[in-house]
Amino acid sequence: MRKSNEQTIGEVLQQFLKENNLDAKLNQANIIGNWEKLVGPLFSKHTKQIYFSASKLFIEIDSPAVKNELIMQKSNLLSKLNEFSDGEIVSEIIIK
Repeated sequence: MRKSNEQTIGEVLQQFLKENNLDAKLNQANIIGNWEKLVGPLFSKHTKQIYFSASKLFIEIDSPAVKNELIMQKSNLLSKLNEFSDGEIVSEIIIK
């Protein structure tokens, strides 16, 4: 039986990340690391660059047709990314 002041390593780590505002950065890195899984091989193949600036996600696409398709799916993608991260990590998607 655990004493009431004891915490698991996972709980301590989560608390540390939250207190130091690192949890959002970790979630952003997780989105970038799982990009192909989240958007599929077509969008992933044509993604030249992806990065965050604050909570805005910038995506550079090398194909006008794929860029147009991604623009049409932007709101669905925003919801999907935030659902994947269990919070509002992405406030806006900017496609170049």
